[in-house]
Amino acid sequence: MLQLSSYKRKTVRNTIVHVLRLVLSSDKLTVYTFFAILWKSQLLLAALHAPDMAGINIGKMYFTIPPVMSHLMFIVFVVAFGLFFKKRGRRNYLICVQVLFSVVLFCDLVYYRAYSAFLSLRFLAHPNGFNPLDYNLWTFIRAFDLWFFVDLAVIAAVALFRFRNTSILSRRRENKRQPILAALLIILAVGVVSYEHYRIDVKNTSKGEMMFFNLSWAPFQSMSDMSPIGYHLYDGIRLFGASNSIKLADQERTEVQEWLKGNAERLPDNSYKGMFQGKNLIIIQVESLENFVIGEKVNGQEITPNLNRLLGNSLYFNHFYEQVNNGTSSDSDLLTTTSVFPIRSGANFFRYPTNTYNSLPKLMEGMGYQTISTHSEPAGSWNWVEAHHNIGYQTSWDLRKYKEDDTVGLGLSDESYLRQLGDKMANVQSPFMLHVITLSSHGPFDLPAKTRSLHLDPSLDKTIMGAYFQAINYTDKQIGAFLDKLDQLGVLDQSVVAIYGDHTGVHKYYQDQVDAIPSLENEAWRTHSLQLPFLIYNKGMQGEKIPTIGGQIDILPTLAYLMGVEKAKFESTAMGKILVNTNRNFTILNSGTLVGEPQDAEKSHILQSFQIADWLHESNYFAE
Repeated sequence: MLQLSSYKRKTVRNTIVHVLRLVLSSDKLTVYTFFAILWKSQLLLAALHAPDMAGINIGKMYFTIPPVMSHLMFIVFVVAFGLFFKKRGRRNYLICVQVLFSVVLFCDLVYYRAYSAFLSLRFLAHPNGFNPLDYNLWTFIRAFDLWFFVDLAVIAAVALFRFRNTSILSRRRENKRQPILAALLIILAVGVVSYEHYRIDVKNTSKGEMMFFNLSWAPFQSMSDMSPIGYHLYDGIRLFGASNSIKLADQERTEVQEWLKGNAERLPDNSYKGMFQGKNLIIIQVESLENFVIGEKVNGQEITPNLNRLLGNSLYFNHFYEQVNNGTSSDSDLLTTTSVFPIRSGANFFRYPTNTYNSLPKLMEGMGYQTISTHSEPAGSWNWVEAHHNIGYQTSWDLRKYKEDDTVGLGLSDESYLRQLGDKMANVQSPFMLHVITLSSHGPFDLPAKTRSLHLDPSLDKTIMGAYFQAINYTDKQIGAFLDKLDQLGVLDQSVVAIYGDHTGVHKYYQDQVDAIPSLENEAWRTHSLQLPFLIYNKGMQGEKIPTIGGQIDILPTLAYLMGVEKAKFESTAMGKILVNTNRNFTILNSGTLVGEPQDAEKSHILQSFQIADWLHESNYFAE
């Protein structure tokens, strides 16, 4: 290898320095930075739905039409700060912006390949939430990712071209500070973004067709609505604003302590205590499963034949109510595993995914159980994997743990998902707790014809109610096949299976279409009762219908009691009651409506539930 002389090395070094000074001192760098950031923003969005997220898919860059002007103004806002500097300061600022933006988007894309989510500042405060599935993130880097750094190479190339073709001394100019222009651009950017936030999010002038500063259940939609810069600015605002933990005042803390103390009934144990102790606990959360379909027939056919069959060997709670809030399905996860009502503003899994709770998986782990949660959705949907990790599940299986060989509705079919899950369970050692979340019966219940097993009258089959019956019937069939698989493996004999709906479905989101159906075989089907099924199955046991009024908040204390967990370990943290050992025959709905007839003191107590829950979440009460 040829060695350069000291003189030549010095000449090369000085040449590079002069080249950089020539190009990067020019105001053209400000304009270039604007377009480079814009291009890389589009590159990220176009890559998210390409194969392996390592290509371009322009057709799916945006979920809906975004607020384009605000996307541009975010870039103007960032670049305009460079005008407060002159010469070297402006150059350094703009270079730092480009390098930082390139690195962030590169990391966003790599992280999205692993978790279908993006980076968050909360990872700095809670690093255990950064990689909850312990992936080797280096394996998710692709050659395509080099495109995020091409602009830096372009700067060098242009600089070299200008150096070779232009006299440095004749072309060199002094970049002056331009504080007035910078301030005007920043004010303009803030004004435009604020106006579009008010128009889209506050006044809803688009009638729901557009979203801006609102988090979607799917991180991709949030990123496309806000743009990459907007997304990360919003993430920072949330971290130090709506998602920031608070310190309770002494009076508030006293109210929380007194409420939790008063919620424990401290009744003598009965025959239900520990009746399933030592058995595996399998919890199946069924998408959009309402109670009115249980035991019901349509056109002479059972809608849920497999669930109906289980009732003969189940504790069946037939006055059980939905209590989810803005987090819908994720709120059902929260209620089931923590027995704390969801936050009133926003969704817990987005606002407080790192909170600590005295959860059902922790209680079962304390009894020697391994705990697993599984969902056929990507880890980033509703941010469920990070939240489950902090709730206390030792293991979570997201969509990456399954082969995507069949699609129904929003994603992997329940048939494929539960079949593959059944195969996985052959290698899981007892005792275990398994939390299963299904997907295929999600609205709008548009199943492929080959999956529809019910033979319905055409007048019904073409309605939303007919579509709902077909979807629930399909998932019911897959649950039956899953339990049969566990039976073949010899697992079912040693297990108890709890099944419930995550929230109501056809009535919750399509009541107007239900009301528009001219006639129904049973007119009672039109009523939105907010009731969900909740049954606890154990092979060989005698079935029993338990009419106690309850809701999703009661799942943890009820299951913990049946599994043999000592009441002292959850009574002071659970907001629910033990449905098989209670004198309280009432509950509260998410609207604040009471079901049942509590006494005056009990009524006052339960009406405080949502305020107490907000304080528990906002202060991360159980972490103290």
